[in-house]
Amino acid sequence: MKIFLFTDTFYDTNGTSTFIEDIARMSLEYGVDLRVFYSNKKIPSTLYTNVARIKRVAKIPMPFYPQFSLIFPDYFQVKKILREEMPDIIHISTPGPLGFCARRAAKKLGIKIAGTYHTNHPSYIYENTQSKFLENLSKKILSNFYKDFSLVFTRSKENKKLMKSDIAIKKKKIKKIPIGINLQKFKNLQQSEHLEKIQDIRQKIKFLYVGRLTDEKNVKFLIDTWNELLSEHDLDAALIMVGGGKYLNYPLKNGYYLGELKKDELLGIYPLCDVFLFPSITDTLGQVVIEAQIVGLPCLVSNIGGPKEIVKKEPKSGLVKKIDKEKWKKAILKLYEKKELRTSLSKAAKKKKKRFDIIKSFEYFIKTHKKVTKRN
Repeated sequence: MKIFLFTDTFYDTNGTSTFIEDIARMSLEYGVDLRVFYSNKKIPSTLYTNVARIKRVAKIPMPFYPQFSLIFPDYFQVKKILREEMPDIIHISTPGPLGFCARRAAKKLGIKIAGTYHTNHPSYIYENTQSKFLENLSKKILSNFYKDFSLVFTRSKENKKLMKSDIAIKKKKIKKIPIGINLQKFKNLQQSEHLEKIQDIRQKIKFLYVGRLTDEKNVKFLIDTWNELLSEHDLDAALIMVGGGKYLNYPLKNGYYLGELKKDELLGIYPLCDVFLFPSITDTLGQVVIEAQIVGLPCLVSNIGGPKEIVKKEPKSGLVKKIDKEKWKKAILKLYEKKELRTSLSKAAKKKKKRFDIIKSFEYFIKTHKKVTKRN
C-alpha cells in the first residue's frame, strides 16, 4: 500500500507537525510506503528520505492572522506526482492551499482521500475576528471540503462531536485515532539554554504555559486571571510563558516570557516547572498538555476541547475548570498551596506515560488506511 500525505505545516512547532513527523519517522522504521509532501520554506531534513517539498507559487499573510502565511503550491506539480505515482490513497492533514490542491488532483485522478481534522478552524476564526458570519462560512467551506473523504481521523472525542455537528462529517467516516507521541525524545532531554534564566527566578513555585500567545488560545484570559490573583494574594509564584504572538511581553505580574523555542529546547523546560496551565477552548487535543503530563506536571485545563480528556482519564492527573476567572483563581491557588495535591497529580500523570506511545497511533493509522483502500 502506498500512502501520500499532504500537509501545509511541517518542521513547525505545533501538534499537527509533530504528529506528522512522528508518523513519517515510523514509516521508515517499519518499512511502510508513506511519503509526506509539504510546501513551506523549511529545508527538508536528511532524517526523512520519505519527505519532499512542493514548489510554491505565491505567499500571502493569512487573513486575521498576519504572523502566519498562506503558501500556495504548484498545483500542476502535485497533479503530476499523483498521476505518475498513483498512490492507493492520499491523506490530507490540513485544509489549507496544499490540502485543497491535493484534494482536487486526487478527485480528478480517482484516488481515494482520507484526512485528519487536527484543528477546530471555525473556533479559531471566531476567536480572532468575533464574527459569526465568518465562523459559519468556514463551517460550510470545511463541510464541502471533507464531504468526499472516505475517512477522517480525530484525536479526541470532543472533536468528534464538533466534526458531526459543525461540519457535517458522517459518523461512519470518523475514526478516533489513539493519542500518541514519540516517547523516545523524553529519555535524554537537552539542557535548555534558558535553564540559567529559570533557575534565577526567585519565586518558589513555577507555573508554565506553552503555546501561541494569541486569542484562540485564550491567553488574555490567563494573563488577566493571573494578574488579578497576584493582586489579591502575595504568592511566591511565577508564570513562565513560552511562545510567540500578539500577547508576547504583555504586562504580567511575576511573569517571564521566553518567546518561541525549538522543540528540543521546549522539552527541557517542562521539568524545571511545577504546574502547567492551559486555558485554550479551541484545541482539539493539546499536544503540549501530553508533553507536560509525560514529565509529570499537574495540569489545569479548560472544560472545553480535547485537553480535558487527557487529564480527566483515570488516574486523574490535573484539574478541569470552566473558563471563569474566579474558578481559575481558586484552582491555581489550590495547586499553589497544596504540595500533596501537586505530588499526587504528578504521580498520576507519570503513570499515564505508556498510554501515549506513538506506536499505537501509527499502527491504527496504517491499519485503517488499508481497510479503506480495500473497499470498492
